[in-house]
Amino acid sequence: MQINHHVGRLAREVNFTVRGENETKIAYFKLAINDLKDGKGTFIDYVAFNKTAELIRDYVTEVGQVVEVEFVMRNHNYTDKNTGQKIYAMQNRVTQFRIYKSNQSLKNPAVQTQIANTHRTETGDTDLPPFPDFSSNAFEYVEG
Repeated sequence: MQINHHVGRLAREVNFTVRGENETKIAYFKLAINDLKDGKGTFIDYVAFNKTAELIRDYVTEVGQVVEVEFVMRNHNYTDKNTGQKIYAMQNRVTQFRIYKSNQSLKNPAVQTQIANTHRTETGDTDLPPFPDFSSNAFEYVEG
């Protein structure tokens, strides 16, 4: 199984729903990812389920917030109820996430979480990783 990582800014508010008779909790959200080659942004959709979805709903709350996601790509094939047409799509399913502090949060401390798969522990900004500097050349291509 291939595990992927992205770091980006929340592009719109998290859409949280509960569906089905098992009451599956689902969070849909979109991150703006910087393309380091040409400086343009790419907008990528993600989905999280159950406990991870609840944590994303509770802690990923501000548009522009920097979030790192670990995800797996899965097929999402279904039949459209209205047209009866078979839809083939890929879905980025979040398994873990991390929130980065920003310069604003240094002035206004907030309670945040680091990783979704851990128990709901509350940490302050001093416990969070530093905000990544996207304008620097600190990012290098590493093969492996």
